[in-house]
Amino acid sequence: MPELPEVETVKNYIAPLITGKKFSEVKIIKPNLRITIPNDLPKIATEQTIQKVTRRAKYIVINLENQQNIILHLGMTGKIFAKQQKPQITKHDHLLFSLNDQSYLIFNDVRKFGLVTYAADTELKTHKLFNHLGIEPLVSKFTGAYLLALCKGRDLAIKKLIMEQKNVVGVGNIYASEALFLSGVHPELAAKELNLAQAKLLVKNIKKVLKAAIKAGGSTIKDYQLVNGESGYFQHSFKVYGRENKPCKACETPIKRIVQAGRSTFYCESCQKK
Repeated sequence: MPELPEVETVKNYIAPLITGKKFSEVKIIKPNLRITIPNDLPKIATEQTIQKVTRRAKYIVINLENQQNIILHLGMTGKIFAKQQKPQITKHDHLLFSLNDQSYLIFNDVRKFGLVTYAADTELKTHKLFNHLGIEPLVSKFTGAYLLALCKGRDLAIKKLIMEQKNVVGVGNIYASEALFLSGVHPELAAKELNLAQAKLLVKNIKKVLKAAIKAGGSTIKDYQLVNGESGYFQHSFKVYGRENKPCKACETPIKRIVQAGRSTFYCESCQKK
């Protein structure tokens, strides 16, 4: 599933392509996604100038001049493709955005777990898709002290805590494993046992890993592609993720894999002691 770096990469790619332009036509091809595409979306978006494109957690938000916002989520296999010529519609295309410069965006989703909907400016913060979300990990307010306060009194494993969207958004499975390794923190450490020095280092490395992944265009593990159809490259920089039984790049101890909340966790038992 695309995580924060992948979604940020898509947002960064499409923003300069569409900002300041108008949707000349919005065509619903197949409305059946995780949430059915609202049938009045074309009426809401057509002939509206795109003011800006932002990201909240793993959602892309396209703000329109009529104070409405198109909300997109890629789900597990969703893709947004940018085309300079009118594309041939394919089997898994769900939505076609035509722009007034005769360019196009296509929302494609094989497994249909993505979504496209809309909300007014006044409803955005309290919208059911957003009202439960925690802090963004790349903002200055996300500090070691902030993380430590979230951990206070909690027996939950630290990896699970930093992956809970109500605590901090977008630290997906891959990036949690990588940040914990760089911080020397065992993924099963009880959150309440984290000290301030560890919290500061972990926050620093969460930001470092996410920024590096964004710079590399995200990680292509299964289905993720960039808007232009290319793959992300951060997977070539993994220190622990997907490296079970391979030597640790720091100490050569074989990398271990455990399962936490149904997700694979990779770590070095020498570098990341409880």
